[in-house]
Amino acid sequence: MADILFELGCEELPPKALYGLSKALFEGVCAQLDEQGFAFAEDSRWFASPRRLAFLLRDVSEQLADQAVEKRGPSVAVAYDEDGQPKPAAMGFAKSVGAEVADLDTVKTDKGEYLVYQLVEKGLNINEVLPAMIEQSIKQLPIPKPMRWGNHSHAFIRPVHWLVLMNGKDVIPMKLFGHQSENKTRGHRFHHTGWLTINNALDYKAALQQADVMVDHLEREQLIQQQVKAAAEKINGRALISQALLQEVASIVEKPVAVLGDFNASFLKVPREALISSMESHQKYFPVENNQGELMPHFVALANIDSKQPDLVKKGFEKVITPRLADAEFFWEKDKTRPLADNLPLLAKMTFEKSLGSYADKTERIKHMMDWLAPKMGFSMKQGEQAAGLMKSDLMSDMVDEFPDLQGLMGGYYAAEQGEDEAVSMAIRDQYLPRFVGDQLPENALGQALAMADKMDTLVGIFAVGKKPSGSKDPFALRRATLGIISILRDKDLAISYDDLIDQSIGVLEKNSDISMSDESKTEVRVFFSERLRHFYINNGIEHDVFNAANTLDARVLADLDARIKATEDFKQQDYAKPLIDANKRATNIVTKADVEINFYEQTVNPELFESELETELFNQIESMDSEFKQLVANKQYGEAYRLLATLAEPLDAYFEGVMVNVEDDKPRLNRLTQLAQVSRLTGSIADLSQLVKS
Repeated sequence: MADILFELGCEELPPKALYGLSKALFEGVCAQLDEQGFAFAEDSRWFASPRRLAFLLRDVSEQLADQAVEKRGPSVAVAYDEDGQPKPAAMGFAKSVGAEVADLDTVKTDKGEYLVYQLVEKGLNINEVLPAMIEQSIKQLPIPKPMRWGNHSHAFIRPVHWLVLMNGKDVIPMKLFGHQSENKTRGHRFHHTGWLTINNALDYKAALQQADVMVDHLEREQLIQQQVKAAAEKINGRALISQALLQEVASIVEKPVAVLGDFNASFLKVPREALISSMESHQKYFPVENNQGELMPHFVALANIDSKQPDLVKKGFEKVITPRLADAEFFWEKDKTRPLADNLPLLAKMTFEKSLGSYADKTERIKHMMDWLAPKMGFSMKQGEQAAGLMKSDLMSDMVDEFPDLQGLMGGYYAAEQGEDEAVSMAIRDQYLPRFVGDQLPENALGQALAMADKMDTLVGIFAVGKKPSGSKDPFALRRATLGIISILRDKDLAISYDDLIDQSIGVLEKNSDISMSDESKTEVRVFFSERLRHFYINNGIEHDVFNAANTLDARVLADLDARIKATEDFKQQDYAKPLIDANKRATNIVTKADVEINFYEQTVNPELFESELETELFNQIESMDSEFKQLVANKQYGEAYRLLATLAEPLDAYFEGVMVNVEDDKPRLNRLTQLAQVSRLTGSIADLSQLVKS
């Protein structure tokens, strides 16, 4: 078995790309190994640091077994002449397989007799095939803008300076980006100068650790997290550690050393989000808050060296953060002096989308949506129009121009500073929520309405102008916007149909622009929304058949659909589910196939036409539960309703066992079909049970 080490040494790689590139390189090679039949150990893994992409494959199959292969040639009829002498077809085939005609065999098939040649193909050797696999995986890396260096023709994300490829102690020959593979790498840029020899592939991680490089990216993240937490705890603080920043910082340093720094407490009068954004986005520092959740005048930064003068390192970090925070303070004070309303005329000059107009046009459409949502969600039209009118005004502020991730948040702060209604300020602040799956939702009804109206206007508008998402491309983040609407409608228990929301947004768009949506585009919006809804539930562990069963009943209010899905999911796990599912399918099939132009679902069962006690027993059972069942469904107590349906399981089994539905006499036959329609209507009141798969 072989232990394979690969390392590509480069100039400092882009921090935001390092994690993904390393993982993609490793997974690409592993996929090719799998495809070719090479086994390797599960503890094989990738490594990455700012100057290298690497992986270690453990216990790889060194040599695949030889394989017997049968090559088939032309038919005997065209291979030989009447005298049995080989024709060009036979001689050509023999030459192609490196044999003489006399060495060829024949095989009989249902289409006749053919020439064949048996040969043994030598099994692949890992040393021979791996270089091509690595090169192929590198070609497939997601590098948007590869660069060239020197006078070379090759290109990569950064200039390449060395190449390591080893099988145990031996170097595997490979040439890549102008470099020949060796067993030499580089340690830390400052703590370790010169080349470092790797004696064995398995020594790689330890050897680099001795050269002050922590090459395991995931372990580096863990160490950084521990150091940052410990540094903050020294001042009784709690470090704010986002996964994205942690991953990025781990891609910047090879030898992480946490440094606790301070800044002037006067900056704390600036909104915390602005300070946090300045520290995280610009400087890659971790902010610190106290036990009350208030930001403290401290931060934790990561040095890439173990300095003998840590105080100088600390001062250096503090020196560069001060002007950044001063900028945030300046923007805050300046923006506050300009009323938000003064920004509104400027929105008319800021294009949202060429065909859909400016941000001023967008806010006008959202105002109309808010007028429609106001009575449904319990806020005043005045509040709705005020929130919609000011919602995008902070796009013209200096703070948002410098920190685009603060849009909405700063608008909420500015609105509050300028005396706007608290509900309006909160709604402006929350308009972009949720930003991702699992993110917090807008707090008040006004904010929920504003967020949905904004997202729906974007969704409908972009489809209207023919720029719907395609494949992985979704420049207007319509998938995320749709999931945001779904989360708000569902989790806030809003009694608003998403179909109505779509219709209203389409109507507002057509009435307030020159755009007229085609029927095809309208359908595409609904299909897109439905598919996002399906993905939402499937990704949350709901099985396809359960979603289909509940969704086919046209439950367009998501709070109701959610309740039906949960109740149906629970019902499916019960012992009584299968007989009811089977009975529902059987009853529905019989009624559907009846060759009679009568809507049995609108007919009334006549007990006087019963000819069997089994019909009577089923009828009585339905009569005894019908009123309570309908009340439970009306009150959306679907779990209780399913449990009540369980009382039908036994009489239904007996009915199908002992009653012939399609008898020759029309009166009892039509009455029995009506009774089955009654059963089908009841058992399908919460979800279409025929969609469920119950083993």
